[in-house]
Amino acid sequence: MSSWANNTIITKAKSIFGNFIKPDEYERLSKFKSIPELVGYLKKHGNYQGILKDVKENTIHRGNLESLIKKNSFDQIIRLIKQVYTKDLEFYELNIVHQENEVILTSLRTMIADEFDENQGLVPFFFDVHTSIDMSLVFKAKNLNELLKALAKTPYYEILKPYDTKDNLQIRYLEIEHALEDYYYAEAFRRIEKYYSGTLKKDLDSIFQTRIELGNIIKIYRLKKFYQANPITINSVLIKRHSRISTKKLEELANLKNPDDILNSLSTSEFSRFTSDKDYVYVEYYAGRIQYDLAKKFMYYSTDVPKVFLAFVTLSEFEIENITNIIEGIRYHVSDQEIRQMLIY
Repeated sequence: MSSWANNTIITKAKSIFGNFIKPDEYERLSKFKSIPELVGYLKKHGNYQGILKDVKENTIHRGNLESLIKKNSFDQIIRLIKQVYTKDLEFYELNIVHQENEVILTSLRTMIADEFDENQGLVPFFFDVHTSIDMSLVFKAKNLNELLKALAKTPYYEILKPYDTKDNLQIRYLEIEHALEDYYYAEAFRRIEKYYSGTLKKDLDSIFQTRIELGNIIKIYRLKKFYQANPITINSVLIKRHSRISTKKLEELANLKNPDDILNSLSTSEFSRFTSDKDYVYVEYYAGRIQYDLAKKFMYYSTDVPKVFLAFVTLSEFEIENITNIIEGIRYHVSDQEIRQMLIY
């Protein structure tokens, strides 16, 4: 890739990131008491005024608002991808795999909760031209068997086929989520191996290894703490390929009786960075902070396009999650202090 292309992608990514919501703006957003207030503010914000310009504050559905926020992020990512003219384009398109996973999981959650009307707008139609998934069939699907028809001629058909059912109460969501996540990470490491070498490959591998490790620790703690899941169930949803935490260590953590012992065990090991004397909310928050801070470091200091691109995608995902948490906080009348505890910025 030429230095001109390097500068173009990095400059564009940093420019867009410069319009992201700032800490003081999150302080203000967390104090809003209604969705129309929030929408009114975002319509004037540099990062959202374009996507929300025709939205009516008092009538927009929550799901449609969240979909537009996601569309804005996706459009920005696609604009960056279009600047890539080198053979490693496939690596940048990894984000499309992530989006496809999210589409499938969103559809399944809607089926399980039987909230087809409530979740209108959550399936992103804007994604249609970038995927081989038939999005119109995804939207119409009322059960997993129908969803499989939308996944025909995609890798996801074979992934989900073993879980086929017409009974939404029989959908094995955790197993499907794990299968999709495992596929995503397999694709990530395959593409890194194919296109990169040396220090850049090592750094990219490390980014995804960190995500896997943080995700595994959160899964173990959450399943143990809130669902009293047994070790077999916990082990079945962990991503073990490419993890720097050994399978033996993960099994030891899954076998601990008390979830707090998981944190105690980690605090005396090389994984002490995952622990704190605070509760689960902090554990999940801290895991997010590790990823956020790493992404911000790459955004500011890296000169490698793949690392800056990954940083941009990560920071964009955190902004979407923050806005979604604010929307949910307003919806359920959560205090602004509690809302801010959920935000990472």
